[in-house]
Amino acid sequence: MKGDYNFFSDKKDDPLDAFCPKLSYQQRLYGFLICSGTGWFLEFCAFIAFFQGNGKEFAIIFSIGNLVAICSTLFLSGPKEQCKKMADKSRLISTIIFFSTLTITLVLAFATDLTFLTLLMTLVQFCAYIWYVLSFIPFGQKLLKKFFSGCCELE
Repeated sequence: MKGDYNFFSDKKDDPLDAFCPKLSYQQRLYGFLICSGTGWFLEFCAFIAFFQGNGKEFAIIFSIGNLVAICSTLFLSGPKEQCKKMADKSRLISTIIFFSTLTITLVLAFATDLTFLTLLMTLVQFCAYIWYVLSFIPFGQKLLKKFFSGCCELE
């Protein structure tokens, strides 16, 4: 059956491994794009809150947007496979930093009045998210390192 295959391989999925085992390749791709788009839209909306002076709302909406964007990958490979990829040695540190800062950001936003620290955690969360995404792009992390090392060279 067409929908019983993993997006990234020809092996049959375990029904518990697949997020939506009956979805076709095209439906999985649509789910990924819609979920990613929703996450990015929430991140955009967060900046509207930021420019209106609502630092806490910005942090909360931005964090939810990042989480939705990360969850979009579940449509492509399923939760079990995605967790394996997150635990891969090339991604583990950025995964830990991302989820730690996401948690800290939300705790700070809901439980304290430390807006500056909340915004700082949001920035670290964003950097960890970018580093994590670049780990899926061949040479993505290397290119970013090279770009910043070139920007920071002193003559």
